[in-house]
Amino acid sequence: MMPRCSLATLLCCLVLAVPTESQGQALDREALRFDVGPADALAANSLPLTPLTAYAAPQGYGWTEAPTDAYTRDLPRSRDAFTADGVRGAALTFRADVPAGAWQVVFWMEAGLQDSSTVVLQVNGTSVPLALQDFAPPAEPREAPQRMHRQAQVAATAGAEGLTLRWANAQEPVSLMGLLLVPEPQPATPAQEALLARVAEAGRYPVGASLEPLVRELEAAHRADPAAPFAAYWHTQVQTLAQAEHWMEAMRGWEWATDSTGLSIFDRYHQVVMWLDGVLAGAAPADPLYERALWQRGRMLYWLHEERGGRGELQGARRDLATLAARHPTDDMLAMYLGRPVDLPDACDRLLPVAAAPAWATGQRETLCRLRAIAHWWVTERQAPNGELGGKIGDDVELLRWWTPLLMLGDTLTLQGWQRLAEAVWESPKLVDGYFKAPIDVEHAAEPISDTVPVLAFVSDDPLYAERLAFSAEHFLERWTVRTDHGHRYFRSAWFGSYEVDERPPRNRDVEMNTRAAKAVRYYAWITGDPAATTGLHEWARGWTDAALRTDKGKPRGLIPASVRAADGALNGDEPTWYQANMFWPYFDWPGADGTKMLDQLLFTYHLTGDEALLEPLQAHIDLVRTHPTVDGSPTPGSAAWASGLFQRKAGLWRVAGQWRLLTGNHQHDDLLLRYGSPYLRYRLTGDEGHLAAITQPILESVRYNTPLVTSEAFVTDRAFVTRDRRRSVPDLKAMITGDVIDEDASPYAAVTWEATPEALTVLVDDTAPRRLGVQLFLFDEAASSVTARLWALEPGRYTLTLTDDAGTVRHTAAVEVRARGQRVQVPLPAQTRLHLSVQEAP
Repeated sequence: MMPRCSLATLLCCLVLAVPTESQGQALDREALRFDVGPADALAANSLPLTPLTAYAAPQGYGWTEAPTDAYTRDLPRSRDAFTADGVRGAALTFRADVPAGAWQVVFWMEAGLQDSSTVVLQVNGTSVPLALQDFAPPAEPREAPQRMHRQAQVAATAGAEGLTLRWANAQEPVSLMGLLLVPEPQPATPAQEALLARVAEAGRYPVGASLEPLVRELEAAHRADPAAPFAAYWHTQVQTLAQAEHWMEAMRGWEWATDSTGLSIFDRYHQVVMWLDGVLAGAAPADPLYERALWQRGRMLYWLHEERGGRGELQGARRDLATLAARHPTDDMLAMYLGRPVDLPDACDRLLPVAAAPAWATGQRETLCRLRAIAHWWVTERQAPNGELGGKIGDDVELLRWWTPLLMLGDTLTLQGWQRLAEAVWESPKLVDGYFKAPIDVEHAAEPISDTVPVLAFVSDDPLYAERLAFSAEHFLERWTVRTDHGHRYFRSAWFGSYEVDERPPRNRDVEMNTRAAKAVRYYAWITGDPAATTGLHEWARGWTDAALRTDKGKPRGLIPASVRAADGALNGDEPTWYQANMFWPYFDWPGADGTKMLDQLLFTYHLTGDEALLEPLQAHIDLVRTHPTVDGSPTPGSAAWASGLFQRKAGLWRVAGQWRLLTGNHQHDDLLLRYGSPYLRYRLTGDEGHLAAITQPILESVRYNTPLVTSEAFVTDRAFVTRDRRRSVPDLKAMITGDVIDEDASPYAAVTWEATPEALTVLVDDTAPRRLGVQLFLFDEAASSVTARLWALEPGRYTLTLTDDAGTVRHTAAVEVRARGQRVQVPLPAQTRLHLSVQEAP
């Protein structure tokens, strides 16, 4: 046997202990850790394995199929000395003359360009599956190797000639960074037995204390004897799992974590899974860390699927979580992750019924209670002092889309949380002068501002927010768009930053999603009346109206095409169809981009300017559905019947059409609006309160259950859905409170908002017009109170405010003079009485 020595001197020992042919193996049954890469960068406690380390019998290991070169990655914030470099080759073969018997082979390699690794490993000539997780590919083509690395582990049996390992990849070079060979790591001493017992206890589900104390203990044992198999193996396993958990739980999506690692949130989450693969690959259900690693990988894959889809992520999540649930069949958290509803006790369960309350108020009261509890959790439990919510700023802001009903109802804590997040956005180094700095696709670049500042500029009297919107108006007029010879205006691209526009094809086209960037401009024009911004929006609306009314490439007249190229006005650029943009992201294509966001832009610009020509595309959309009321079979994509079938299934068109109906009072399409419109719109058209249950019930069926999945367990904040059909139910809940039927991501049409609202107040706007407003109010508290209403849609003038009960008794009356948009009026609230608030033009 070789003389025993520390790993720091192991290479020397190996040379001194070279056996003769009669002595047999050159290597002992000890752990061998190789830092693979260039010769000048060696990690501690490692043997160098450079491209020049050819196999030689005296040293007992080396390449028999050598790398072509070595490399170093410039990733100092996310890599250590061991993983910072490596070697490359189309195929790599390594031999180690280790003693016969069972071994664990752990290796580290670059993720490269591949989301589904095609690396093939052969051990002693036999292919061994690597069990590496597949990921969904990115929407935009990858231009450089990923910053993450894979960790893998296989069980191997060394024969008379030791171990021969061969890595090959037909798609791209294999980039190997490190290699650990460990003989079967069984505990050999009572101290090791006790340590393994603690590892097993820590590895059980449900997950308990931090692994850091174990990591430190194993690290000390490993330092004391780096070649000892037990410490070398279990230190690697526990440290890998602990690092994965740290990146999951402590780092989440905080911007400081991005700064400290140099990796985006989703690069970090993918890295977590790649590390956990290394712990679980080949693991048996009895292995000490099996349950804990399975839980962490399952929930991480669950959230990656929620964020980006991907069949591999979905299958992996179900596999891991179902396996764990089979061992813990009564566990609530696993049940939630597997889609089973779990009702956890909460304060909203204890709401006492009030006999006098109408059904709509009872449903709204519980819905608001549960939404308020979730939103308040984010503000009080998760929101950082700088305003972040922990899912990266660009996704944090999407939580606000279902906070909107609470904000419009005057919930103070919601407003505070919203304002703090808006400050985090504004101070983020990723943004400059009111927009994302880097020229990335508009869907992601526009969200931080469009989801925060416009609504604050609307509900707040602070002029700061309108000033911040002015930057977007300037960018829109001077950089993002170009004016054509026909007086129209188009965006130059769908990829732009504050001061830079990426006009590389196919990015160089205007798309419907650019309305998200223009949302700030619409609010700015509406709040300030700025003539330049209004003119610019009008020119842009006229350009898209012109594009809608054309029939190039077989497009039905009036439909919004997928894109318009600003340089020549070509519908959808050089694409053969009018509806398939082929601009990487699916939401630029029909049916994702169905034109209804642009219809909102046209309707709002009509509302600003009075230009009725801008309504012609909306009329054409409604006429198309009327002309094709039934769609049989599979109509040809791009045809009128195909588009009609789409609009009959989706809500977007009918929200815009419904808002047009409320703005104009035009009854022309009430039959279609009653068929396809939202429950709130159907209530407004009929007065039948039975329609309102369809607003709150879908939300309640979601938020009564599995609340950890929208609070503490939410690793991606833009997927903390309070309800899966949020695009239908949440805007309607807002509509009950404000009187508009449009999506929360659209233009400002609210007739009324509220301030200083008691939590027990429920609101139903039932009439809006330029010179009248009707609202039902019900306060569930036993004591009277009051609320402030802000009047947004009433024209300036003198009005009479009257408050009556169901019996027709007048409870309050007051003269109101509306001098400006957003006029405040005080409304007294008798307790537990249905009230009818009427604001009518004074005679």
